[in-house]
Amino acid sequence: MEAIEVVDSDAHVVEPPDLWRKYIEPKFLGREPVHDDARRGTFGVFVEGRGINSWDMREAEQPVEQRRAAADRLHTYFTTRFARAFAAGFDAESYLADMDRQGVSVSVLYPSYGNYAIAADWIEPELAAAIARAYNNWLADYCAAAPDRLKGVALVALQDPQAAADEARRAIGELGLVGAMARPNPVHGRNLSDPAYFPLYATLEALGAPLAIHEGGRPGLPQAGADRYPRGQQRHICSHPMEQMLAALGLITGGVLERYPGLRVAFLESGAGWAPYWLWRMDEHWESSGESGMADGSAPLPQRPSDYFRRQCFISAEPDEPFVRPTIDYLGEDAVIFATDYPHPDSKFPDAVRNFLELPGLSERTRQRILWENPRRLYGLAGGG
Repeated sequence: MEAIEVVDSDAHVVEPPDLWRKYIEPKFLGREPVHDDARRGTFGVFVEGRGINSWDMREAEQPVEQRRAAADRLHTYFTTRFARAFAAGFDAESYLADMDRQGVSVSVLYPSYGNYAIAADWIEPELAAAIARAYNNWLADYCAAAPDRLKGVALVALQDPQAAADEARRAIGELGLVGAMARPNPVHGRNLSDPAYFPLYATLEALGAPLAIHEGGRPGLPQAGADRYPRGQQRHICSHPMEQMLAALGLITGGVLERYPGLRVAFLESGAGWAPYWLWRMDEHWESSGESGMADGSAPLPQRPSDYFRRQCFISAEPDEPFVRPTIDYLGEDAVIFATDYPHPDSKFPDAVRNFLELPGLSERTRQRILWENPRRLYGLAGGG
């Protein structure tokens, strides 16, 4: 493998089952998320007895025998491919060892169970905010094991937009986390362009920290494709890129990036290939109809949608994605970043970095920008290009 430094822009912690019991504020004990651990790999949770991405949500999709077989496959996947880390509970020491094995210098950490712990409309806003605070406190402690190599992204609960802004300020300003993550799915019917979220965007812009958009699994929220395709594989094919496309549509044509020109946005775990087509389509409508404008419809956008993306947005490419070169040709080198998705079933561990370096048509300078300079600029890490 070439001697090159790598930032993994979207890796995942695997939270211990006692995280929320240990870290949640006493007022909320007994209401904290509980892992769906018996199902061995769904990363589902139960909040006040209701499942989110839990194994029992697949009852309508698969007979019980098929669900058990799928659970066994997931269990085998984790215990064999990540044997050391799995045995150690994916603690920081084993995590760093797998980073070294893969050739990753710095990992930017996103949740696994936490991706679902607040992903439901029915969670009381005060409880959702407390769940996010507990996760962020734990994540800061986890990253403290190797603060130069482990960089955490804060969870914020969109059920209460002002509380989300307050938590972003605390988690980034006080705990040292490097951004705030939100799912693209509507919460209480609000798209990401909703003015209710303006305090969060203003806070992130002032902090110089990014908004990271990350989809996944079966949330208790509206999800692209879920109304037509109940099977997990079909739903997964739809939800990751389509939810990101809808998020980009809202943030750009809803005027958020015009209003907050210093806000950086990352679109993660959806591949990069959708961006050129989707931005071209937005540009076509901007040029012909003049309807794209501020969220309240008061004014048209002064720039093409693709210009905002080039100015403020980043998109993560899959390690073996054939559309990296066409995406660069359309957006330029500054917009693309690299991610492994470690240790989720989509990941190419331990060959993700090697697979990326073997992609055709990328110069050494382009690789350096995607693997190192662009993600450091996105997350505001020292030495970013």
